[in-house]
Amino acid sequence: MLAATSLAVLDCVVALMWGAEDLVASLGGSSSREDSGPYRGVALHARSSVLLAAGAYSKAVIDAVHLDIADVEGLGAEARDAAALGFTATACIHPSQVAIVRESYAPTVKQIASARALLAAAESQPGVFSFEGRMVDGPILRHAECVVERAGLREG
Repeated sequence: MLAATSLAVLDCVVALMWGAEDLVASLGGSSSREDSGPYRGVALHARSSVLLAAGAYSKAVIDAVHLDIADVEGLGAEARDAAALGFTATACIHPSQVAIVRESYAPTVKQIASARALLAAAESQPGVFSFEGRMVDGPILRHAECVVERAGLREG
C-alpha cells in the first residue's frame, strides 16, 4: 500500500489492485470488515490510496473481492460505489458475482439520459452554468462524460 504511487508511475504497470484481506493479514489483523459489513478504516484508507495512485498516473484500478459470495446486495452496493469513484473493475471470486459486478458498473438508463442532457446543455453554455438546479462546471461535465464512456457511448 505504501508503494502504490511508486508502482503506478512505472511504464510497465498497467493497473493496480488492492486486497483487503491480504492487507489486514500482513498487519496481523483478523478481518478487514466491521461485524456489520463495511470496511474498517485502514481498509478504506488503503482502497483510497490505491485509487488515487492509479488515477494520478492514468492506470486502471481494480477493487478488492467481496468474500461473502451469498451477499449479492452487498457486492452490488460495493461495485456501484467503486464504479462511482472511478475504479475500472471489481475482482470476482465466484462466477455468480460476474453478472452483478457488470450490472453495477453499467450506468442506468436514467444516468445515461441525465448525462447526455447535461452534455447537450453545455454545448450552448459558456463556462459555469446552472442545470436542473445544480451548478455545472468542468468536473461535473467530466462526471457526465465518464457515465457516457462507461455506457460504451461516445459523444461527438
